[in-house]
Amino acid sequence: MVDQTRIGKNTNYLVDFIEITFAAKLLNVEEIRRLYVEGGYSSAQIARKFGVAKSVIVSRLHDAGVKPGRGVTRSNNPENYRCRVAPFGFSIKDGRLVPNRSELRICRLVVELMGRKKWTASATAKELGSKGYKNRYGNARWDHSSVIGIFKKWNGKL
Repeated sequence: MVDQTRIGKNTNYLVDFIEITFAAKLLNVEEIRRLYVEGGYSSAQIARKFGVAKSVIVSRLHDAGVKPGRGVTRSNNPENYRCRVAPFGFSIKDGRLVPNRSELRICRLVVELMGRKKWTASATAKELGSKGYKNRYGNARWDHSSVIGIFKKWNGKL
């Protein structure tokens, strides 16, 4: 803000300056598309990076032929993970997915029992509980649906 006096009067006026960015039209549309589609960044994250409004990024994505939010799954990018809860076997550290060794041990056991030994999800859940393996809530009670989710996520990967 600037203090400005008017000639002939003893009155001070405060003048506020608003920063206007004229470089929004000069943004590289291909780089925005690459960050959104391949990099897994959201339009809000890209807007913060370039210092423009989110609507500017969305319009540039439309110019590049990309429809934001349609069929592009960016939230599961391990380098830029934006969900609140990590999949079982991982932890979130500084916005990135990192392997959780204790949970991965449980995942290996689930894949071993259900995949190789052909146990049911209920039998596997009972086995995890009887051996004392704790879930994320800190107790040894396992549900068949959580065991099925772990098996679907990790079958063929461990």
